[in-house]
Amino acid sequence: MSLQFYTDFFNSTADVLNDVIKNDTWPTTFVSGPSEGLHEHWHADEVHAYIMEGETDFLDAKSGTRTKVKAGDKIVIPAKVLHAEGAVEERVVYILALPKPLPPEEFLAMYDPIELSQ
Repeated sequence: MSLQFYTDFFNSTADVLNDVIKNDTWPTTFVSGPSEGLHEHWHADEVHAYIMEGETDFLDAKSGTRTKVKAGDKIVIPAKVLHAEGAVEERVVYILALPKPLPPEEFLAMYDPIELSQ
């Protein structure tokens, strides 16, 4: 599987929360501060990322494609799919929707690409 991008998917927090309910997921907020971008990694669970504020890009490691994203966009990151958030100039605010409630150290866990082959 690959990352799935939905441009201009929502107009308000209410739209996001309705989608979270429809997908039977659990929301949490995450703020990504200024950075040069993250290394390739994967997560154990599927993540729906709603960009509430800011802009960046995401690398889909399978295709090698970087896709620009901005407020109003949604990204679905399937479990165990290699990806990376790009550079952030100021900040990007996300609502992240997860399949189950998890503590931050678990939903933010970034696994090394090498571990996928083990």
